[in-house]
Amino acid sequence: MVRSVVFAIPVRAAIAAVVGCLALTVSSAGIAAEVDPMDAPLEHVRLDEADTLRGIVEKYLHDPDLWPVVLALNNIASPADLRPGTDLALPVRQVLAVDHALQAALQDIQRASAEGARIFAPIEIGRALEAREAALSQRQRGDWRQVISYAGEASDFARRALEISIAQRDRAAEAVVSDVQGRVEGRSPAEPAWTNRLASDVLVEFERLRTLSNSSTQITFRDLSRLRLNQNSNATIQRMRSDPLTGGEVTKVSLAEGDFYALLNQLSDRVSFKIEVPGAETTTRSSDFWIKQDESGARFVNYDSPDLEIAHGAETITLGENEGVVLTAAGSRRALVLDSPQPMVPAPGSILYGSDAPLAWQKLDGARAYWLEIAADPGFNQLMLSEWGIKAQGFAVKGLAPGQYHWRIAALDALGLPGAWSAPRDFTLRVDITPPFLALLSPAEGSILTAPEVEVLGASELSAQIALNGAPLALGADGSFLARLALDPGENRIELAARDPAGNESHRSLMVIYRPVAAVQITLSDTIPRVDGALVSRTDGLTVTAATSAIPGTEAVVRDAAGAEVLRTRIDAAGRLSFTVPVTETRRRFGIEILGPGDAVEGRLEFLALSDRLAPEIALDLPPPRVTGEAELPLAGMAGDAVALELNGEEVALTAGRFDLTHRLVPGENGLELTARDAVGNVSRTRFDVFFDIEPPELSRIELGRPQGDSGPIELTVMARDPGGLRQAAAFTLSVGGEEVRGFLRCDNATGVCRASLPPRPGKLRLIELAVEDYAGNTAIK
Repeated sequence: MVRSVVFAIPVRAAIAAVVGCLALTVSSAGIAAEVDPMDAPLEHVRLDEADTLRGIVEKYLHDPDLWPVVLALNNIASPADLRPGTDLALPVRQVLAVDHALQAALQDIQRASAEGARIFAPIEIGRALEAREAALSQRQRGDWRQVISYAGEASDFARRALEISIAQRDRAAEAVVSDVQGRVEGRSPAEPAWTNRLASDVLVEFERLRTLSNSSTQITFRDLSRLRLNQNSNATIQRMRSDPLTGGEVTKVSLAEGDFYALLNQLSDRVSFKIEVPGAETTTRSSDFWIKQDESGARFVNYDSPDLEIAHGAETITLGENEGVVLTAAGSRRALVLDSPQPMVPAPGSILYGSDAPLAWQKLDGARAYWLEIAADPGFNQLMLSEWGIKAQGFAVKGLAPGQYHWRIAALDALGLPGAWSAPRDFTLRVDITPPFLALLSPAEGSILTAPEVEVLGASELSAQIALNGAPLALGADGSFLARLALDPGENRIELAARDPAGNESHRSLMVIYRPVAAVQITLSDTIPRVDGALVSRTDGLTVTAATSAIPGTEAVVRDAAGAEVLRTRIDAAGRLSFTVPVTETRRRFGIEILGPGDAVEGRLEFLALSDRLAPEIALDLPPPRVTGEAELPLAGMAGDAVALELNGEEVALTAGRFDLTHRLVPGENGLELTARDAVGNVSRTRFDVFFDIEPPELSRIELGRPQGDSGPIELTVMARDPGGLRQAAAFTLSVGGEEVRGFLRCDNATGVCRASLPPRPGKLRLIELAVEDYAGNTAIK
């Protein structure tokens, strides 16, 4: 975040410089007139079919990332709204002006830094850097006047820093704390206890400095030589002297514990730079070396061609380029250090999105571990991370702020000596939460297609990865794409996804219908009642259901015999069709038409329909007997248009409307009911009773005599009872005076009295045999 400037400095000089380089000549007057470039007219460019927004912006403004500014300037919401022929207004002169101002500010900052501004004027040079960063930020927003203003402030601060640095080059202070990461403490000769050290703090002779865990600091001397104290290190600046006559520098640093990396200025007039560790002292002409001191001993590595001399007791050890030594109580052990590993990921100049950076390098033979450094500058003055002893060939750096970073890797050998640093690589972290531009231009939503493939046309950002229904697509040079997609019959969902390097995603989707050119089959449901081939309903409306081979959603129309439209409907998701048509007792003809694209008829089926409200008629071939003595009762007849027939609830087989069955009776009264039901549910019933009689009539009284006297007629009277009824004649045999007489009694079924009267005849009367029969054929014999 850019911090606000605590005091304002006029920026007229910067603006005037920019205006001067952009002066316009008034030809009519023949004199030069200075015009504010911020008020210069915009240049207009017409967009051609082959143009892309980023390409146009890069061509005219030399920075394709300014495309959002161009859209906002032209009141265009999205790149998708651009069409061939669109007129774009471009701030060509304004961008040229601000870029000149930014370049001038950068040159001022660089001149001040070269004179030691980071040491002698850290506040001023810091504010110059902040103002230039603010100018860059405003440039991305298109606020050109703010860019000029901030760039002018940056130049003014840089010039002030330059003046201070030149004036302070002769100051007594010999070194400053130029970088602090984590917790760093110091203790000058005048201080009774350790206190925190911050960046830009001045260090004096005999000042002690220590770093805590996960901390590091850099000491920068007047000649820009640097010492980087790594974590858990403790050092003392024992001597810092400058010869006023020759400008020679004498420096001596004592390392009590920990390690540091030294990078001395080869162009300075330094006389000597000595390092002292317990039991050893170095005198070096090398400008690039590393020293470590711990309880096991001291370690030295020289990375430069000039020698590094180490006095260890009576022994003097001279280390050449890329040589190291370990000094212990048992003696010394020298070794050539390892070569530098090869960084692999990310590639140089990569742009990463988010706050994490996964780093990887090639495995180096002989390496036991690795040492990784990440800095905010290519000189590794602003160290952000130093990780020692990494066992793997990679490291995931987390929690970095957006910005440019530089990293390098060194291999540690079996002695714990770090090898040569790899060539630094850089990467940039960005925060991008804007989804990528993605346009799906063809086909149109809801298109009905007859071909088995469809061309999908669209466009996106060149840096985006595009997927069509999950399959990757290649973008053309202008960001467009054209792909063919196979279709399945019915609805097809087209899904497009674009993912930019930051992981932001855009999605577009639409649905098309593939309807192959083919005859559609229509099959009426078997559950619809039918009579003589016609569909039947008991009401004045017939509901028709049918299965089709049509695509779900296809439109269907129903017409009457004259071709007039009765109704329209659509095929459901299961391919079925359902509708209701009006019907009467007279047969009506209807037609179903399945419509394709352009209302072309893809399938047709005709059917007859009527309303049937009459129950089926049951007609028996013979009426059943009222009384029978047979246990099996045959029943046969016709049931009209019935589709189902039951006798006392039990199904009766029908063949072409006819039935023929035998029903077994039970003794006594049998109630029988035939129920017929037609296809639409009309019901008729026929009921009758049959008495199954298996008992002979009951004879309760027999009287034989001459009620009118001996000369009167002979009368035979029998009282009989039978539930099934008595037959009208009952045979008898009498003996009259020894002579047999045969005859028949007449029976009255209502009263149960059977009588016979014979002419007068003398002689003794005796009943020989009497047979009374009921209608079932059962006979009572007496």
